[in-house]
Amino acid sequence: MEATHRVKDKDNNTLGFMIDGRFIASSLIKDNAPNIENLILQKNGAIRAKRALPELYYKDAVIKAVYRDLVQENPFERNIQSELEHWRNTRYRQVLQLGGTRQVGKTTELLKFAYKNYEYVIYVNLADDRFRFAALSDSADMWLDMQNYCDRAYLPQYRDDRNTILILDEIQTSKKVYNSIRAMRSALKCDIAVTGSYLGIVFHTEGYFLPAGTITYIDMTAMNFEEFARAFGEAELLGNIDLYGAASQQHYRKLENLYRIYRQIGGYPEVVRTYVQTESIEECHTTIGNLLRTFKEESRNYFGQPRDVEIFESVYTSALKEMCREKRGTGRDQLEIIRNLADNDTNLMINRDEVANAITWLIYTGMIATCDLAVNGDIKNISKDRRLYFSDCGILAYLTNRTLVDSNSLEGLLTETFVFNELRYLFGQKSVGNRVTGDNVCFSTCGAYELDFMLASSDRTVYGIEAKTTKGNPLSLRVFIDKHYIDRGIVVKPTAGGHGDKFDTIPIYAVGCRFPYE
Repeated sequence: MEATHRVKDKDNNTLGFMIDGRFIASSLIKDNAPNIENLILQKNGAIRAKRALPELYYKDAVIKAVYRDLVQENPFERNIQSELEHWRNTRYRQVLQLGGTRQVGKTTELLKFAYKNYEYVIYVNLADDRFRFAALSDSADMWLDMQNYCDRAYLPQYRDDRNTILILDEIQTSKKVYNSIRAMRSALKCDIAVTGSYLGIVFHTEGYFLPAGTITYIDMTAMNFEEFARAFGEAELLGNIDLYGAASQQHYRKLENLYRIYRQIGGYPEVVRTYVQTESIEECHTTIGNLLRTFKEESRNYFGQPRDVEIFESVYTSALKEMCREKRGTGRDQLEIIRNLADNDTNLMINRDEVANAITWLIYTGMIATCDLAVNGDIKNISKDRRLYFSDCGILAYLTNRTLVDSNSLEGLLTETFVFNELRYLFGQKSVGNRVTGDNVCFSTCGAYELDFMLASSDRTVYGIEAKTTKGNPLSLRVFIDKHYIDRGIVVKPTAGGHGDKFDTIPIYAVGCRFPYE
């Protein structure tokens, strides 16, 4: 092996060398100096080259190269990058906690952000803590121990400033490290971000202490339709197409075709990548099946008894059956309904608490999301968590294809699930300014009438949204308009859109990204 370049920091201190096309830190070279032909380890610990070597800066030789490789391997442009930039620019001294469902790309996107915006990246996977990062939790001098850790992990010298980011992945595996976040934040000047799987449920178990006031929370979802359209080069068309039918019919058909594909495969990056490579819905569903098997196996680790696992799997399918009913969540006790369905599907006597625990697990893991109820058309009178939806259309399509669900129920459920998740996504966007008020999207009831969705824009305009799969009279929407429960009525369906006397109709694929439909 031979060194080809000396690698320096911006202050011209030697950090390491390029050997066989990759960066090797000085600490690792010292342990392996005899194996490198043109380097000599001197008695004073300095490393000398036998002949002068060309010099590179670490940011050019390593940081930019890693970022380039990350983008090449993961080319999808995700909106989460704007949220991460917003955190860096506005939440100084707060630790970022990036949560979200398993396999939505949290680590990948966080690393892309880090290598694009920082001069030094310290990435620690706590599920494989071979260099003993957890030992820092007991440190009396954390800055010094960070330098010692970098030496152990063969990383460049630690720089204690905001040009450095420390990323702690799989944070849920180390109670000790998580509980030291506040001390870490006080002792270090670098930016800090943590991420991992199943954070919501794990951090509510015994022994984890939430560092209130220290953390900024961002939740990441699977790719929404805007990101999906961007992956196929159609984001600009989606963002600019006229919502009321004045554009080319060919353009509407192009976006509608993408919408129908998305509704079948959803937005998990690995699934979208499969479709880009194969254009096969069947292959995508194979990938989804593998994701779900992994999810179920990992879920077993968080259930104490075999009975809990059986109840969880039964609740999973029973929740789907309940979602497929024609009228859902309008004031009935969903826990009791799902309990009865699960009880009928097993030989177990299942109680309400066991069902609640299983559903809580599905919600915390991000597999299922909840929709609130605006009571009697009043968006200020909210009853929380009154309806359940799967958080990804592809998973729902995969499960319903393997369940006895009639085609009409399936069509309606897929349509509502798409609209719900597109609207729900609006509540997590901070970088573009709040387009919505409140905490969550709602549905509403008024006597015998049920409106699919209600939400308020940042200027307090209340929108009522009815999702349709075919032609039909949106009677509930008309009732809510006549009673002045909503300020503006919108029908979303596969259409080019148009203006009406009481409500407007827009293409369903624009329901989230084009809100508030100007």
